[in-house]
Amino acid sequence: MKGGRLFFVFLLAVAVWVSCGRHHAPEVDSLRFAKESCLYVALEKNYNDYFLFNGHPMGFGLELLEGFSQYLGCRLVILPCQTLEEQWQMLENGRVDIIASNLNVTEERLRKAAFTHPLYYTGQVLVQLDSLYCGDSSAYVRSMNELAGKTVTVRRHSIFEDFLKAYNDTVPSSRRIGISESYCTEEELLHAVSVGKISYTVVSQNKALRYKMDHPQIDPSLLVGESQPIAWAVHPQADSLLLLANRWIDSMRQCKTIGYLYHKYHAIPYHKTVLSAKAGFRKIDSVTRYRKQKQWEKLKEEGFLSSEDSLAFFSEEPVGKGKERHIHGKMEISPFDRLIKRYSRQINWDWRLLASLIYQESQFRSHLISNKGAIGLMQLMPATARQYGITVHSGNEEQIAAGVKYLKSLYRLLPEDIAEEERVYFVIGAYNIGLGHILDARRLAVKYGADPNVWHDNVETYLRLKSKPEYYRDSLCRNGYANGRQAVDFVRKIETRHMHYRNLTK
Repeated sequence: MKGGRLFFVFLLAVAVWVSCGRHHAPEVDSLRFAKESCLYVALEKNYNDYFLFNGHPMGFGLELLEGFSQYLGCRLVILPCQTLEEQWQMLENGRVDIIASNLNVTEERLRKAAFTHPLYYTGQVLVQLDSLYCGDSSAYVRSMNELAGKTVTVRRHSIFEDFLKAYNDTVPSSRRIGISESYCTEEELLHAVSVGKISYTVVSQNKALRYKMDHPQIDPSLLVGESQPIAWAVHPQADSLLLLANRWIDSMRQCKTIGYLYHKYHAIPYHKTVLSAKAGFRKIDSVTRYRKQKQWEKLKEEGFLSSEDSLAFFSEEPVGKGKERHIHGKMEISPFDRLIKRYSRQINWDWRLLASLIYQESQFRSHLISNKGAIGLMQLMPATARQYGITVHSGNEEQIAAGVKYLKSLYRLLPEDIAEEERVYFVIGAYNIGLGHILDARRLAVKYGADPNVWHDNVETYLRLKSKPEYYRDSLCRNGYANGRQAVDFVRKIETRHMHYRNLTK
C-alpha cells in the first residue's frame, strides 16, 4: 500500500477525532496501527476462520483481515486466542486493536466494546447425535421442553451459556436444563458431540451446518435462538478505527467480497474450500514458453539437466507431489517437518521459520524446477546447487541440508556488527537476491542516513530503490541493478508465514 493511502487514513482519523465533540482524544484511539504500521488482532483458530492446509494459512477471518490491513497500509499481526476471556482481556488492556473471532453482537457486549457493521447473520442451534446414530431413542430431543433434566455443554462466557441461563429463569425448576461450562471452542464441542463424548451443545447455526457436511451423524436441526449479527469488536473509544472498519466492510459487502468468502468458508464442505489452496502452475503463454525453452537448452548444454528431466521442467503441474494432507492443531506443517526440525538447529532457527522459507520457495514440492533452473525444496540455483553437490534427483534430506549450508555461509559473510535478531532478515534477503545486493543496500543506507544494521524501514528501503538508475548507478553499488522490491516482499512473506505457523502449530 502506498504512502498516499496511509496519509489519507491518518487525515480521515484526525477528521473523525475533531468531529466527535472536540474532546480530549483517548489514548486507545491514537491510531497505533498507523503509527506503528501494524494492526494487532485477536483471532481464534478454527476451520472457518484460521487454519492451515498443506502449509497454507486460510480462513474467513484471515482473508478479511488481510484485506483490511492492506486497505490501511499496515502489517497484520495476529495474536491467537483460545478463550473468550482472553480475547476480551487483550482488547481491554490494549494488546489488540480488534477482536475478529466473529462475535455475536449483544446488549451486554455493547457495554464493553464497539462493534463494526455486521459481517453476516446467524442463529443458534442445539446439536446432538442424529436419531439414527444416538442408540438411545430417549436421548434424542425435538424441543427445548424435552431437555428438562438433561445437561447441555456450552462454551464458557458465550452467548450460548447466556441463552440457557435466561431460559432457565423463565421455566419452573422441574423443567430447567443442566448447564456444563467448557473452555472448548465451538468446533471442539461439535467434535465432542460427533464422537459421543457429550450429548448436547449449543453453537452457531452456520458452524454446525458446515460441520454436518463432513459429519452426518450430528443433528443441528433444532433452532433455539434468533438470527443475530456477527461482527468485529473494537475498544469503545476507538472511534476512528471503527469508522475506517465500517467503511471498508460496507465496500466489501457492496462488491460481494464478504458474501463470496462466507460461501467459501461456511456454506460448502471443507474439502471444497481447500481447493483454492492447492498449488499449481499458471498456464504458460508463448513468450514464457520460448524463454523456458532457451533456459532448458542452456541448462542441458551445461549438463545440469538431462532429457529425462524435461517433464519436471516443462510440466504445468508439480511432479512427484506428495499426498495432500490437512494439518491443523498438530505438530506438523509439511511431510518434511522431521528433517526441517533437525537441520534448523544448525542455524539456530525456529523450525517453523525454515519451513516458511521452504514453502515460499517451493510450496514443499521436492521435484520442482523453476524457469531459471532452481531446483527442489529450497530452489537452489544451478551454480549454488553444483557447489553443494545437489542435482534435480537429490533426496529431500540432501536438498534441505544443502540449503541450510548455504544459509550458514550467508551468516558467515555478513558483517558482525549486525545484531543477531536482525541478521535473519539480511540472510533471508540474501538467499533470495544475493549477498552483493544486500551489501550495496547497506552502503546506500549509510549514505542517506539510515541504519545499515536494521532491516525494516532502513536497509529494505534502499534495496527496493536499487531498481532505480539514480541508485543502482551510484558508485557505492558494486552489483548494479536489482529487483529489490521482489526480495523485500520475499522477506515479508516469510516473516508473515512464520507468524501464522507459530500461531497454528506447536
